[in-house]
Amino acid sequence: MTHELDKAKKIYDGLQTDIQIHILKEYIEPQLRGDELIRDFHKIIESEECQRLDYSVLIEPMRKIVAHPAALEQMCKLDTLGFRGVYNQHFIQGINTFVRVSCPYTSMCMEFVMRKWH
Repeated sequence: MTHELDKAKKIYDGLQTDIQIHILKEYIEPQLRGDELIRDFHKIIESEECQRLDYSVLIEPMRKIVAHPAALEQMCKLDTLGFRGVYNQHFIQGINTFVRVSCPYTSMCMEFVMRKWH
């Protein structure tokens, strides 16, 4: 892995400054922000609130993940708590797990908390 990173750094360092800035702004920074959102999700799902089945603390982080293409793609790859299937059900198929809840984010967060702690 280190060899690949060294090779990538050498290539990056050899690029023109404007291209480096473009890569940084368009690819690296969004990926880092996505990674931060995913870390926040994992921290919150392990929190005492979620252990008490308080799903509300997950809603805003979930909104941010769904709105962030890099974070959404990574969460689907990681598939934490069956994320890919839950996301597809709620946002692609438009079916909430908890049918009396109209907001897909709320239903989705309720499902994750129940999968993790119930």
